[in-house]
Amino acid sequence: MVVRVDNSRSSSSGLEFKLHPLVLINVSDHHTRLKANSPEGAPPPLVLGCLLGSQDGRSVELANSFEMKWEQGEAGCEVDAPFLVKKQEQYKTVFPKQDIVGWYCTGRQLTEQHLAVHRKISEFNESPLLLLLDPVIDHSRKDLPIDVYETELHVVDGVPQTIFVKANYSMETSDAERIGVDQVAKILPSGRASGSEQLTAHLTSLHSAIKMLVAKLSIIQQEVAAVADGSVPFPHAMMRQVNSLVASLPALDNPQFKTDYLTEFNDTLATLLLAGTTQSLAGLAELGDRLGLAYEKAGRRGRGGGGGMMAASLYGM
Repeated sequence: MVVRVDNSRSSSSGLEFKLHPLVLINVSDHHTRLKANSPEGAPPPLVLGCLLGSQDGRSVELANSFEMKWEQGEAGCEVDAPFLVKKQEQYKTVFPKQDIVGWYCTGRQLTEQHLAVHRKISEFNESPLLLLLDPVIDHSRKDLPIDVYETELHVVDGVPQTIFVKANYSMETSDAERIGVDQVAKILPSGRASGSEQLTAHLTSLHSAIKMLVAKLSIIQQEVAAVADGSVPFPHAMMRQVNSLVASLPALDNPQFKTDYLTEFNDTLATLLLAGTTQSLAGLAELGDRLGLAYEKAGRRGRGGGGGMMAASLYGM
């Protein structure tokens, strides 16, 4: 049987795949750890793991993943099947609705090593998915470096062929995952995520987002100016989108907006002033306690009677 990849085809199964961020975090963390432990100048390591999920009708959720044990043999990658069975049983104990729905790997394109592993995973799922992560950074790429493949059996020139075809997927997140992803985004390369460094990282991300927004708006402005000059044909679909975008912007010159903005601004300043006043009073109270304790001990020894009165007055304040 011939096995090949056909990127020109798309999946015809009609299944809807929902990918959770936890899978992406696990796969990227797996690759990062192996690469960090590899010798300098070595090629990117091959990362393999199983995908856990569930299927409800035509909807398939990819919710979690775990790493696989494998060794490089003469015939390619040899997967440790008993390890997969044990891990699946452990996950079924905690998550009874999740099964092995596929596997993941890294690379720019599929090779014979990937196909050999896919045949092995087929023993646990008759039609497993394949999630391919491209570890090479491409700044020109706008979407995630993730491709999901399904397998289809086609007869070409009388020969049955198993073909990998790309499948469409969408991101699905829960409340717990949103919190986890937000915490991961706040962690700095140094491992610390508090204080001024966390604020710096947050402001840096905001600056990058605003810079990208300004660049996109500049492109739209240049395109609209070119249409107004008549140098380019009038793109009706694009202009309808621009008009819809402009119509959705809030009316910043509205008096009600200014009133609400000033009210919120004054409330924020009042909150900051109240917090500062409370902190100052707490400091004065602590100072009064210390002075009262110090002069009380001195008064017992017959010294500093006047100081005890001053401390009492400060403490009463």
